Amino acid sequence: MKIKLLTLIICILGTSALSAQSIKRIRINEIQVHNTDGLRDEYGQLGSWIEIHNTGYNKVDIGGCYLKVKDKEYRIPQYDPKTIIPTQGFCVFYAAGTPDKGTFHTNFTLEDTDFIEFYDVDRNLIDRFSFNAGDMKENVSYGWFEEKKGVDVLINLPATTPGANNNTIEKMSRGEEFRQADPTGIVLTITAIVAVAIALTILYLIFKYMGRFFVNSAEKKTKKVQQAKVAENGDVKVRVKGEYTMTNDQLAAIAIAIYKYAEELHDTETTILTINRAAKAYSPWSSKIYGLTQLPNRR
Repeated sequence: MKIKLLTLIICILGTSALSAQSIKRIRINEIQVHNTDGLRDEYGQLGSWIEIHNTGYNKVDIGGCYLKVKDKEYRIPQYDPKTIIPTQGFCVFYAAGTPDKGTFHTNFTLEDTDFIEFYDVDRNLIDRFSFNAGDMKENVSYGWFEEKKGVDVLINLPATTPGANNNTIEKMSRGEEFRQADPTGIVLTITAIVAVAIALTILYLIFKYMGRFFVNSAEKKTKKVQQAKVAENGDVKVRVKGEYTMTNDQLAAIAIAIYKYAEELHDTETTILTINRAAKAYSPWSSKIYGLTQLPNRR
C-alpha cells in the first residue's frame, strides 16, 4: 500500500513538473491590430486578434491562464477542450472587447495598448509581446519571423497567417545550396575520398595499436607467470630465440635425446656381403601339373 501511494505521489509531482515546463513554451506569436478585410470570427465579425503558439513538443492546456494589456486582463476559461494547444500548434483569440461571445473572445482590444502579456494560472509571467499600435498597418499582421536559422525578429509579416507558421517564404534546402555551389560534383567527390581515407587510416591505426597492446599484455602476463614458477622451483631460466624459457633439466633431456638420435643415425656398417642359396622344398600346391586341364579318358 505504501509503495502504491509513493508511486502515485511521484507521478503527480512528475506531471506537475512536466506541465510547468510545457506552459513555458507558450509564446504570443502574431497579432493584427487593424483588421478590415481579413480574419473573421465565428460570428462573421472583423476585428483585431492575437495568435498563441505552443513551441514545445507536448500538448499544453492554457485554460485558467491570463492575457493582459495595460489596464485589463482576460482569464481564459477552464475545461474547454479547445484551450488544449497541440504540439507545435496555434490558437487565435479575438480582441474585440466582447468576452460574452465565447472562450476565445477577450474583454479588451489592441487599439489602445502597446503590449500583451501572457501569465500562467499562478500569475507567473510567461511571455511579453511589445508593439506600437500607431505603426501597425491595415490588414498587415505583426509577429515573429525567422530572419536566419535560429534567430527570430518581430516584423510586419509578409503574409497574414492566423493559426499557422509565420515563416511562409520557401527556403532553399542545404542539399540544393550545395548543388548550386558545386554543380560539377568535384568538391563532393574530393570530400568523399578524403573522408573515406581518413576513416580507413583511423581504423588501421586503431587495429594496429590495439593488436600491439593485447600482444604486449599477453607477453607481460606470461612473463609474470613464468617468473612466479621459477621463484617457486628455484630453476635457472634460459631464453630460446627470445620466445620461450626452459630450465636446466629440460635442456639436459633435450641434449641427451639429440645425442642418441645422432648416434643411431650414423651406425658403422661392414662392406662384406653374404649370399646364401635358398632351398626350395617341393610343394604340390605350387606344382604346375595341377594347373593343366585334364583330358577325358579314352576307352
